[in-house]
Amino acid sequence: MAKLFDVKEFNKVVKEYELSSLYNKSNKLCSDADVDNYVVVPNVNAAWEYWFAALLAQHRSTLSTATSRDGAVAAEILNAITVVKDPTRMIVTSPARKLPMRYAVGELLWYLSGSEKLKDIKLFSSAWDRMSDDGETVNSCYGHKIQHFYGFDQWQDVIDRLKADPNTRQAVIHIKNPRPITDQTKDTPCTLSLQFLLRDGRLNLTTTMRSNDIWTGVPYDMFSFCAMQVMLAMKLGVDVGNYTHQAGSLHIYERNLPDKEKTEGSNETEKPTVEEPVQESTVKDNK
Repeated sequence: MAKLFDVKEFNKVVKEYELSSLYNKSNKLCSDADVDNYVVVPNVNAAWEYWFAALLAQHRSTLSTATSRDGAVAAEILNAITVVKDPTRMIVTSPARKLPMRYAVGELLWYLSGSEKLKDIKLFSSAWDRMSDDGETVNSCYGHKIQHFYGFDQWQDVIDRLKADPNTRQAVIHIKNPRPITDQTKDTPCTLSLQFLLRDGRLNLTTTMRSNDIWTGVPYDMFSFCAMQVMLAMKLGVDVGNYTHQAGSLHIYERNLPDKEKTEGSNETEKPTVEEPVQESTVKDNK
């Protein structure tokens, strides 16, 4: 089995990009890169830094890209599993990422509202314009899938199931709906499901994703889902357990690589559009 990434390159990335959560820990984390698609970390920032370093290390070793529907993929790790011990520490703070929290909070509020309207998320970013099939709604909005899409409120259903049977294994929220290849959409949900498990008075959450982009996906997805986990624990009056994040394909697009990491002759220079308009707002100042 080929290694997922080169450990020496991983350690170089940690130092070059000042991934402080991995200082003095990378040798332990990467003792066997053949199987290090599974990692246990204290918080979401450490999770992001680990996978970012792993993907950059892999790309440095291969210097190749693969084609995909949404652009050239520079590196990919299959079945990447992350266990976050403290989901209350849900914000990516890495200087290598510089996450715009205004957008992160805006996206979470959009989900919690249950809205699928494009105009609502456009208060924070115009990036979703290209993903809307009709210019008015967004197919992959998690909040709408959770609260309305299937004809009942899955969030309330999970609460009811956990109250009725704290040991239930059926407290599952389904996000992605099946659709045939003949029914095309610009925006297929990346998240498959959320499973809440209440054990020993602690609420655990396992998120399963078909696809996850380390740059514009992981930071916001983990932030939103950890926030939902904490909110539900508060609602149930229980402690917060572990957050587990499973990604069938964890990857980084070439366009999101730091400039010095891009392959020679690459024209993938566009940075993630979700963040270009984030600091602007369409809300009028009435003062």
